[in-house]
Amino acid sequence: MTCDSRTPFQLNSGELINNIKCAIPDNNAGLISAADVRENMENVAYSINKVVASGDTQVEFPFFNAVKASVAAGGSGMFIPESGIIFPNCPVEAEQTQLQTRPWLGPGGINHDELADRHASNNAHTQYLSIDGTRAMTDNLPMGTSWINASGASDLSLDPKDDRGIKFNYEGDHDDILIGTSGNLIFNKDNSSVESFHGVAKAWLQFDATTDPPTINSYHNIHQLERTGQGKFKVTFTSGTFMNNYYIAMGNSNVRSSDTDAADFEINSVGTVLKEGDDGNALRTVTFYTISDDNDYVDAKVNELVCYGYEPGSRSGIPTPITLNSGPAL
Repeated sequence: MTCDSRTPFQLNSGELINNIKCAIPDNNAGLISAADVRENMENVAYSINKVVASGDTQVEFPFFNAVKASVAAGGSGMFIPESGIIFPNCPVEAEQTQLQTRPWLGPGGINHDELADRHASNNAHTQYLSIDGTRAMTDNLPMGTSWINASGASDLSLDPKDDRGIKFNYEGDHDDILIGTSGNLIFNKDNSSVESFHGVAKAWLQFDATTDPPTINSYHNIHQLERTGQGKFKVTFTSGTFMNNYYIAMGNSNVRSSDTDAADFEINSVGTVLKEGDDGNALRTVTFYTISDDNDYVDAKVNELVCYGYEPGSRSGIPTPITLNSGPAL
């Protein structure tokens, strides 16, 4: 069969529609020929690529469904955007017309060193701390309630008893630093260590009773010093210093009016006997009496008090066993 050698015209969508309207009108007068239909069909087939690539699909003739390139037997189906891709729905308005020319490499293929605004003052990753220490922290670093520990610690979510390391707890108006009990706190300067701080004095006081009022030279966790008589004092501790009145109070005094040399002391006794107060409305107190060897109460130049004990809520392991021994018969 011999076919017409006519070359179709490559037209845009508007031209194709206009030609169809003009060449194939309503056939009331019988004026439509086979050539009219054939030539318009040829023009449509020949113009498909131009219509798709012309940009008409963006506004006037958009694709309403997803465009899929399926893999055919013996071949392949794919889109190859040689110039790039534009995303007009980009949430950043300034980038809606920017051409993307590089493929997305996926989260495992992005080179962090190629990211923009990651250096100097334009560093957008302020939440990162540089491992070489070149970037100082500019704000607080809240740690939540998680433990900071060395690698190798067991899964704390499976066994809470294995809590170890350091943790910060927010307790109303203050933060507590918790240290895991699985080991010691070691200072590498001298290799000294401490398992707990029960061996640290919880309160101390050094005062001069020869002045009126007495002069406090140094103190820790002391709320008040009250002189109740000559050589008689009551020391009030800061709230929360001790859990009970079983703390150990040790006193020292020179029972003299001066302390100019090593011999400025008299044989004396310091009494820290009466302990009062509770964890309710009254602060805990201890008496501090200084008496010479002739039973005179003396306002001394040097007076020292050191106290050890449990703070509220603390404990010191398993209680020491008591050995019962009646001793020899009298």
